[in-house]
Amino acid sequence: MPGDRAIVVAMTDGSTEALGVDFWATMFDGLADSYDQSGVAYFETIARGLVDRLAPQPGERVLDLGSGRGAATVRLAEAVGPAGSVTAVDASARMVELLGETVRAQGLAQVTTLQGDATAPPEGPYDAVSASLVVFFLPDPVAALSAWRSQLAPGGRLGISTFGPWPDDIRAIMEVVSAYRPDDGMDPTQMPEAFRSDESVEGLFRAAGLDRVRTERATYPVDFRDVDQWLEWALGTAVQGLWMQVPDEKKPEALDRIASELAARDNRLHVEARYTLASLPE
Repeated sequence: MPGDRAIVVAMTDGSTEALGVDFWATMFDGLADSYDQSGVAYFETIARGLVDRLAPQPGERVLDLGSGRGAATVRLAEAVGPAGSVTAVDASARMVELLGETVRAQGLAQVTTLQGDATAPPEGPYDAVSASLVVFFLPDPVAALSAWRSQLAPGGRLGISTFGPWPDDIRAIMEVVSAYRPDDGMDPTQMPEAFRSDESVEGLFRAAGLDRVRTERATYPVDFRDVDQWLEWALGTAVQGLWMQVPDEKKPEALDRIASELAARDNRLHVEARYTLASLPE
């Protein structure tokens, strides 16, 4: 799609200062219809881990930022129940539209969907703020976290998910793909420096005025039916930026090698999620 090369550069060099909300809205509008639709338990699994750690209670008010197609939103809504509320915000109009269809179909009247900028959240107060796999897209993570903190009620909780280092099995697949990209190609699967360790992410929280900060890690299996499903999944993740650099004439060969790597692992890879959480005093 147009702009993909710019996405690769931005995600690799760790700087998104030139990429505002309109850029990301356009990108995710283009991805929305196929986003997280491969049948692979991935974004949903990571989001479920975040919701579990935020432990929303019946009747609470929750803000879900970068809600996408609802990986966290639906679980948050189920947890707070009809007496609670979930405000789901995404920059992409198409993501918001599709999430709206989902919550209406499931009768989740406690969910309000809004198109907007995650760095300028709707006014609270909220008992919990959730942002799954979002913060590394933002030009100023500390400013965003500070804005989210300002909308928390006393005793409120804030939680984000980011990626830990690639486990060995998924790294082996990435190395196959990387072997086919140009020597000067970019690697969009590399996180900005601030998101490469637990301590650095916790540092962002503390710089935003948050304390009671803690990190939890979880490693999840990612199962694929076959290499075709792997490719469908990959095209809805940052791996797309690697795959698009593989010359078309080399793609069949690369897929054959990936199929062999997958088969050697019973079509199961793993992903490591990092959960960074904080709470305000009562």
